[in-house]
Amino acid sequence: MKTLYIMRHGKAEEGHDKADYKRKLISKGIKRSQKIGQMLKDRKGKIDSILCSNANRTVETAEIMATLFDFPHQEIQKAKELYLCPAGVMMDFFYSLDNTISNVLFIGHNPGISELVTSIGDKLIDWMPTSSLIAVEINTNNWEEIGNASAKIAFSLSPKK
Repeated sequence: MKTLYIMRHGKAEEGHDKADYKRKLISKGIKRSQKIGQMLKDRKGKIDSILCSNANRTVETAEIMATLFDFPHQEIQKAKELYLCPAGVMMDFFYSLDNTISNVLFIGHNPGISELVTSIGDKLIDWMPTSSLIAVEINTNNWEEIGNASAKIAFSLSPKK
């Protein structure tokens, strides 16, 4: 069994005078991401690997989650290719994961992450709100098979609940 925790980055500052990927989390985004992390810990969630785009807001969200789970910050995998990418690009990253890893936290951007959940989960997700998280349980022991394996949404977490 593989578990993929798919999370949207926290609420970020407006991007009037800077490039989109340089936008940083605002206070609300930090607090809501911390809340989601605590909610996941309360559910006994485990994280073996953290993967995110290299945009500031996803890296900051990943670091918040890493801190809460005592995950080494230097082991967060940041990839430029995951910035605003479609689900297929994300899947290529997951296919290459080591099979000794069972629980992956992926932090990304809409619309790609919503498309990802819809493509591997068992329901349509139109738009994931900032700091929300969806846990998808995938019935396989091999990351290369996740595209064809049966999967279900185990739970979803929202900071607004």
